Amino acid sequence: MKIRVINIITGVLVLFSPLSYAEIDISGYASFKAIANSNDQKVSYYNGLAPEGEINTDSRESNLGIQFSTDISPKMDMTVVMSARGGPSQKYNFETEWAYANYKFNDDLSLRIGKVKGPFYMVSDYKDVGYAYPWASVPDEVYSTNPIRSVNGLDLVYQKTINNVTYLGELYYGSGNNTSFILPTSLTDLNAAFSSSYTTTSQVSFKTHDMLGFNASVSFDGMSFRLGYFDTKVDAFGQTDLEGSFGGIGMTIDKNNFVVYAEYIARDTGPGLEMAFPDANAGYLTLGYRMGDFLPYVTAASIGEGADKSIYTPKQTSTTLGLRYELDDAAALKIEAKNIKPDTYNPTPDAGGLFDGNITENVTIVTVAIDVLF
Repeated sequence: MKIRVINIITGVLVLFSPLSYAEIDISGYASFKAIANSNDQKVSYYNGLAPEGEINTDSRESNLGIQFSTDISPKMDMTVVMSARGGPSQKYNFETEWAYANYKFNDDLSLRIGKVKGPFYMVSDYKDVGYAYPWASVPDEVYSTNPIRSVNGLDLVYQKTINNVTYLGELYYGSGNNTSFILPTSLTDLNAAFSSSYTTTSQVSFKTHDMLGFNASVSFDGMSFRLGYFDTKVDAFGQTDLEGSFGGIGMTIDKNNFVVYAEYIARDTGPGLEMAFPDANAGYLTLGYRMGDFLPYVTAASIGEGADKSIYTPKQTSTTLGLRYELDDAAALKIEAKNIKPDTYNPTPDAGGLFDGNITENVTIVTVAIDVLF
């Protein structure tokens, strides 16, 4: 079945190429994880991860992606990324992650048209490529705040290197069909408001449109600094043209064996989205030091109330100790233990922090991951 799917994709790419013998570059990535939740109250973590204090035996958090790229002309190329994303009961969801044509006006300026990865976070372009960053899992406090994965539309990208400094500016506009897990903090009220029977592992659909945003970064000498923001209209829960915005700043340093990742985001939504996407601020700081093939690291992270205080905003802090080991040039083994302190005062009965139930104790979540490129 996998061979047939790859052949179909390859055939489509060749069909739309001006020459039948067009060269197609194929590459890929994969992450496989095992996760255990230590809490005695038998409460699952966000989205049902590590259920009821047991070792996670489903495929959640694991994923596989294959990228197909081809040059159509000297000024145009095309990229398609297919992914198989893990879920409960060993199920994988197969979807088109990216699918766009890229037109180059010159060496510095290009326009991507189609479905592109949303540049919302510091590691958005490679969030699913676990090998590209130090953690076994991205910090949930920040990366759970925006379920939008891609933008269907236009993406204007300017990138230029001057005196060993690389400048990136990106302006995008578009729409999308999206899904989001139910926030555990809003479960009871959402069910009451919409006469539904949602659970914390339920996914709801919503649409974004008239999304306008930018992404900018400066990189030099092993350091990178990033700033981004977008504003969008949202259709959800039978309502249209609801408003939301999302912005963040971040930096990475990888120099003289020292590794630093830091990021801070702010989510701001208007009336009608409070239960599903309450205002929130979140951030993390990761410090690591390379010792040959080993990279030990520590991460401190938090999520809390945003511009408008809300009982639905998850609140927690965490400290993570991790170790990355380079198995070879394209594979890494990672082990990390994340100790989470959920907010002990929560006006809603559904959850503490990002847990799927009200919880009053600190919890340690252990993750073992293998990340590969191919």
